[in-house]
Order: sequence, then structure tokens, then C-alpha cells
Amino acid sequence: MRIAILFCNDFSVPGGAERFTMDLAKALDADIVCPIYNEEVITTYDKNREIRFVSLNKQLPQEPLRQIAGMRLYSRLKLDYEFYIAIDDMALHYLNPGTPHLYYMLTPRRAVYDMYYEFLSSQGLLKKIFYSIGLNLVSMYDRYYVKKNVTKFACISHNVRNRINKIYQRHAQVIYPPVHTEKFKYLPGKGYWLSVGRIDKWKRIELQIEAFRKMPDKKLFIVGKIYPQYEDVVKNAPDNVSFITNVNESKLIGLYSECEGFITTAIDEDFGITPLEAMASGKPVVATKEGGYLETIIDGYTGILVSPDVDEIVQAVNKISENPEQYIEACEVQARRFDYSVFKEKINQLVENTIGIKGKLKYYSGL
Repeated sequence: MRIAILFCNDFSVPGGAERFTMDLAKALDADIVCPIYNEEVITTYDKNREIRFVSLNKQLPQEPLRQIAGMRLYSRLKLDYEFYIAIDDMALHYLNPGTPHLYYMLTPRRAVYDMYYEFLSSQGLLKKIFYSIGLNLVSMYDRYYVKKNVTKFACISHNVRNRINKIYQRHAQVIYPPVHTEKFKYLPGKGYWLSVGRIDKWKRIELQIEAFRKMPDKKLFIVGKIYPQYEDVVKNAPDNVSFITNVNESKLIGLYSECEGFITTAIDEDFGITPLEAMASGKPVVATKEGGYLETIIDGYTGILVSPDVDEIVQAVNKISENPEQYIEACEVQARRFDYSVFKEKINQLVENTIGIKGKLKYYSGL
């Protein structure tokens, strides 16, 4: 069966969404259809170039026009596959009830829904007025299109499932993104803590920086792209906090294996694959007790869950640092629950079940 994964992403930066989509394609032996892609980013995760990409040779503009351009691009496509999986709300516009499909959501667009007010508060007055009107129109049309055209949902976490239920009043089956546990290994720590993810307002990196400012005897390595509005935060970081912007997969695995522990503080994270990569390396995690972290981190066994508070983070890091080795076994066992082999079996079963009832999808759509 020929399967197309529709994703309105240009694969220009290595990240969780890119990695997840490629794992999905590999598990289903599917093609990834996208506007364009960066070959270097692809080979970061697929050195032998086994995953097939179909480029639409279309460079989309930046937001706010990107959303409209992406929707138009996919609504006008003519493809020849037997089954389609849409990943985002732009590629979604290829789907309709007569096309065998699955909408496998990373999350409903957060600036439109659950983080609408946070997004508006970060804009200037004129942009705030523009976005308040535009985002409400996007929300109305998105709900209308989903109700009319989407017959089957899946998503990456129970956290996202709850958002889908709240926004669309629809059920979505949860299939967690995978971690390739065989790639990771435990090595004795070399005296540093690790944080991995883009450095922007949604990741609350400033909490980590301020926590380690209070712990000058400990080191923190933060790996990820630095967004322009955070350059001053980075410049003012204490000497015991270092930033690493370009790391290949081999180097990153090495950083995981030799850290003392891992820290992550994103706002209501959709799922969060990096804590699982740390746990696959036998490393405990300090994370904020919200979002997808609640589904992966076992408080007191594979790490410590904290409020988004600097002092609580300091206390958690100090506690784990007393004996990080005690978490090794529990971390590795927990990571294996999310292994790629588990993901591959579940996503193939879901696609087979969906195709098996495709004639009844419209009837079952409200379940």
C-alpha cells in the first residue's frame, strides 16, 4: 500500500517534529510530501537516505502569510496514494471524507488556541490588533474544516488528546512518538547538566539559567538554536552556563551519556522526546510538572517534577546530584516503554484498522 505523509514543513532545522515525521515514514514505509527540504537536515537522522521525500518545490513565506500559503498549496494538490496522513493544520487541507486518511496531530496550533493570549501579549499594539482578528478567523475556519472533512484522529500524547477534545469535540487515539533506545548508553557523568531544545520563550530557558546562577559549583550545557529575541538572555548568562548551537546526532548522544542529569522547562509541552532520550541514557530528569512530562517522567523514580520556580529547580538538581546513579535502572526501563519497536507496531495496527473500516469512517467519526 502506498502511503503519503503530508507535512507543511521545510525540514530546515533538526527538531522533534522533523524526527517524528521521519520515524513515522520509516515505520510505515511511506513517502513524506513537503514543500521543500534541506538535505543536510535529512541526513542528520537518516545517514543512508532510506526515507523517501517528495518535494513540492515551493518555498513558503514566513508567518503570518505562511499559514494561508500552506493551506492553498495542499488544497490544490493532486497526488496518487492509497492512504494519507496529515501532520499539521496546513497539510490537513488535502484531506476530505472521500480520501482514506488519518490526521495525526502534533498539537492544535497553540497561538490560535491554548496560548492565544500569551502570543498576543508578546506583540506590539498594531500587531496585536491584526493577530487578534486574524487568529480568530483562522480558528473559526479550522474548526469548520476539521468538522466537515476529518474522519479519523490520532495524536502524540494524552495532553494533546485533551486539547483536541476541547477544541474539536473529537476523540483521538494516542500513539506516543518513539525513542531509539538502542542508540543511547549510560556513561559516568562528567560534572555537567544538560538541556536540549530551541532557545525561545516557550522553553523558559531563563528558569534554567537563573537556577544555575544560584549553583555556581555546577555546570549547565544548553544545546539548541538561539532565537534572536533571546540573544541578550544568552549574553547575560553566568559563566557556568554554556550554549552549544551546532551538534550532530553522535555528539548529542555523547552529551546525553556523560551528563549528570537532564533539565527541561517548556510551557505545557505537547509531549517532549528529549527527556526520554536522557532516560534512555540512564540519566534522571528535572522537569516542570505539566504537559507531556507528566506522561513520561515518574516523579521520584526517573527524576523530579517541579513547579516553574527557580528555587524548586535548584532543590531538585541538588537532590539528584547527591546520587544520580540510583535512577539508572528506572530511567532505562521507562524509556523502553516508548521504544521505536513499540511505536512501529502500534502505528501499523492503527493504519490497518482505519483502512479496514474506511467505509464506516464517517459513521464512527464522533466516537
